[in-house]
Amino acid sequence: MNYIKKGLLLIFIFSLLIGGDRIAVATKVIGSVEYVRGKDFAKSVKKGHIIESGDKITTAKGGFVALIFIDDKSALKVKENSEVIISGNKNNRAIAKRIGLKGGTLRAQVGKEQNRDFIVQTTVSVASVKGTDFWVVSDNNNGDSVIGIEGVIQLTNKISGDKIDIPSGITGLSTKDGQLQSFNTDPKTIPKDPSGDNFGNQNLKIEFKDANGKKKTLVIEYK
Repeated sequence: MNYIKKGLLLIFIFSLLIGGDRIAVATKVIGSVEYVRGKDFAKSVKKGHIIESGDKITTAKGGFVALIFIDDKSALKVKENSEVIISGNKNNRAIAKRIGLKGGTLRAQVGKEQNRDFIVQTTVSVASVKGTDFWVVSDNNNGDSVIGIEGVIQLTNKISGDKIDIPSGITGLSTKDGQLQSFNTDPKTIPKDPSGDNFGNQNLKIEFKDANGKKKTLVIEYK
């Protein structure tokens, strides 16, 4: 059992998990959260679960999951009644992240000095990260809302091809008929984040196999 201090977290996790399609780790799970990998049956997501590229994650009513990507500590938080497909292409120590939101609500938090190849897509819209923190609420009937919390997000409507930038304090609306509009965010419309604005001081337990196939447990202290 090993204890990794905060400053070494990213380097150690990336070297540990770099093999295969492993791209993220679940750091907080509330309620019913399931994942499907390939043609397997749905299985429960638990804290410390390793996410692989292509995994589909579904949250039931009251469900919530927070993930940390292993390359740059970017966070993805998925609220209840949501379905996402998480994909990542590795290039050296960076991961190009593609989040397919099939419906529901998520928050993306990308470090200011980290790799910003981070895109959230729905059937109607594409949100490309220029900034660091935003919510996406996807409604299959009404379209998508992108709420800027910090930095700037480029919002593209896939129907019309139109693009607008969404800065902090602004909400962008992308509709199924190809329209884009933006307006000042009503604070009451910002979704509640069950994990808060950061992950706090916590321990994360991960089970893995070493080069000899021996099962080990890693306990990580992180903030």
